Amino acid sequence: MATPSFLSPSLLAALSLRPALTLLPRVPVEIRLHEPEKRPDDPRRLNLFPGRALGEREFERLQAYVDDRVAPLLASLEPGIVEGLPCTFFGSGADTRVRVQPGLAVGAAGQLIRLFYPLDQAWPDLAAQAERDQDTPLRDGLFLVTIRSAVEPIDDPTDQEPCTRTEPDPLRERRIETVCLLGLQRISGSPRLMAMPQRRAANRIGARLLRESPFREDSGAVPLGLVKVVGKLPVWFDPRAGRLLAEPGAAAHTLLAQTVAALEAWQREHPAPLPNVPTQTLSELLGLDYLPAAGPLPAALLRDPAGKTPTLAFLPADLQVELAPVPANTIEGVVADELSRGTVDLIHGLGERIRLLLAIPDLDYRRDLFDLPQRDTKLEDELFRRAEAATRAYQAWKQQWFALFHGLTAQQLQALRAPLLITKTPPDPDQYRMKLVIDRARTLPPAAPVMLTHVAAAVGTPNLPEPYASHLAEPHPAPEDYDVVEDTQPGDNGLFRQREDLRADIRHLEAALDKSFRLLEEVNDFLGLQRQQLDALTVSFSALAGGVPGDGLGAKLVRWTTKANFVPKVATTPEN
Repeated sequence: MATPSFLSPSLLAALSLRPALTLLPRVPVEIRLHEPEKRPDDPRRLNLFPGRALGEREFERLQAYVDDRVAPLLASLEPGIVEGLPCTFFGSGADTRVRVQPGLAVGAAGQLIRLFYPLDQAWPDLAAQAERDQDTPLRDGLFLVTIRSAVEPIDDPTDQEPCTRTEPDPLRERRIETVCLLGLQRISGSPRLMAMPQRRAANRIGARLLRESPFREDSGAVPLGLVKVVGKLPVWFDPRAGRLLAEPGAAAHTLLAQTVAALEAWQREHPAPLPNVPTQTLSELLGLDYLPAAGPLPAALLRDPAGKTPTLAFLPADLQVELAPVPANTIEGVVADELSRGTVDLIHGLGERIRLLLAIPDLDYRRDLFDLPQRDTKLEDELFRRAEAATRAYQAWKQQWFALFHGLTAQQLQALRAPLLITKTPPDPDQYRMKLVIDRARTLPPAAPVMLTHVAAAVGTPNLPEPYASHLAEPHPAPEDYDVVEDTQPGDNGLFRQREDLRADIRHLEAALDKSFRLLEEVNDFLGLQRQQLDALTVSFSALAGGVPGDGLGAKLVRWTTKANFVPKVATTPEN
């Protein structure tokens, strides 16, 4: 670097007209500079003025001052590529060249990377540079092509041959410049990833960058792309897999860009329609293991979305797929909001739920656009099973009710606070479905002409919406395990009725017993009267027999009567 003179040309011209002695001042002409002190939090800027030499030390102080002023601004930025810096590979094998176009990037620790001119470097030089940086031989694996900023001497005297006698000016100052260097950062050496095709391996690395940041604060390198290296030579290069922009969620946006490029390539490779019967999963069909949380999908993967039964062109294994319409102007907002949620795993069977959004033009969109529920045959089968279970439960309840309360009158049921008998059985599934169709038809405005069936004609309704029209056109049959439950009508009286009958029988028996007891008492009273009469006769006979006392029972009288021989008295006529 040239050192300017402390004296101006006009001053030198004026001094040249004086005698030589006058050119020698008493005190050597010099400018004493105050050494600036740099405090940690208050970098002092040099006060430059004409006549002062800007030496290497001063230049470094100025650069440090600029770095200190710019550092807070750069620290607030996300690491990554701000603009430009597209990276491409030319050639193959050892003749491969790497070219990076101008641009701007920010390192992990706020290092500023500015490339003003295209950078072109041969692959062997890049591999050698990577070996020097890592201090190890370049192994096979997947590498990120990076760019970093460094300060290097331009004409370092140590680069000269030691046997040369000529040497540079010992008074000259060292020239240093800020340069951009390419590098290789190893990200994976897994044999499984190395054996994968480019699209799948890059997809795996893109999903991995969501969890592991590739930025390093020590080097400040910024990744430009992903390259596969085998035998120290590049096999393929993906400029989107490792290109991270300086914005929040850069890894998610990188995965989205890589996925979009892979889907576009897949569409170019498969111009023919897909088979009517899907035979592959989404991962097998696209050659991707992960999808971003939000992004576009080829329209060929969805068949007849506006029809009654839209279908998928792939097997939704371990995926829960929903279909919903959205206005076209909200797609970008949905992608921006949902992109940071992570990835959709297509290979580990996590039961991911994805929603396919159909972009409807804003003027054609309405909220009830998809309010056309399709026919759910599984739900109808479940309806039959639930109806069978309900009918069986009703019949069991009915049998229990009849076993308890059958034969009782309304007053007796009310006195017992018994539940009322439900005489209406659960509806038959066919009748229930038909009732739903009729109720839906009655809610539609009446219109004239052609009716689908007699049911629709009865209510005066034209074409019905789905799934009612399909039910009328083709009723879904009952499942194989469905059994019709017969209605049973028990004939025997219930327990409460039997109890009432027993109570009535008991009351009749008690009345009969009371009547028998009364008859017995009357006979007993009659026998007592007879004994009294016999006693009276006994007394009379005792008096007749000469005062023989009786026993009070009339027994002696009876004994006498069996042995007595009563001779009738002859009637005599009185004499005249």
